[in-house]
Amino acid sequence: MALLELANLTLQSPAGDGPVARILAQMPDPMRPDLPALLFVIVLLVVLYLYLRVVFFGPITKVMEDRDRDLDAGGDAKAVAAAQLDARQRDYQARLKELRAQAFEARKELADAAGREKLRLLDEARVKAQAEQRAALESLRAQQAVAKQDLLAQVDALAEAMAQTLLKQA
Repeated sequence: MALLELANLTLQSPAGDGPVARILAQMPDPMRPDLPALLFVIVLLVVLYLYLRVVFFGPITKVMEDRDRDLDAGGDAKAVAAAQLDARQRDYQARLKELRAQAFEARKELADAAGREKLRLLDEARVKAQAEQRAALESLRAQQAVAKQDLLAQVDALAEAMAQTLLKQA
C-alpha cells in the first residue's frame, strides 16, 4: 500500500514551480482526446492498410487466385479425363461383349461342325460295318454252300461205299 501511495504522489502535480511540476504541466491530459494526434494515427493506419493491401495482400490474393484457377483447371482436366475414361470403359465393355458373342458363335459353329463330323464318321463306320457284315454273310453262305456240297458228296460217296460193302456181304 505504501508503494501505491508513493506512485500516486509522484503522478500528482506538485505544488510549486519545480521542474517536475513544469514537466507535468506540459504533458497532455490522458483523459482528454488530442485531435491532431488522433488524426495522425488514423492517417497512419489508413496508409499502413493501403501499403499492406498493395504490397502484402495484393501478391497473396494474386497467388491464391492463380492457385484457385489452377485447381479449377486441374479439376476440369480431371473431369474431362474421367469422362474419357468412362467412355473408353464403355467402349471396351461393348467391344468385349461383342467379342464374347463372336466367340460364343464361333464355339457354337465349331461344336456343330464337330457334331456333323462325328455323325459323318459314325455313318461311314456304320456303312463300312454293314458292308463287312454283308461280306461276312456272303462268305458264310458261300462256305455253307461249299460245305453242303462237300457233305452231299461225302454222303453220296459214303452211301455208295456202304452199298458196295452191303452188296459184297450179301
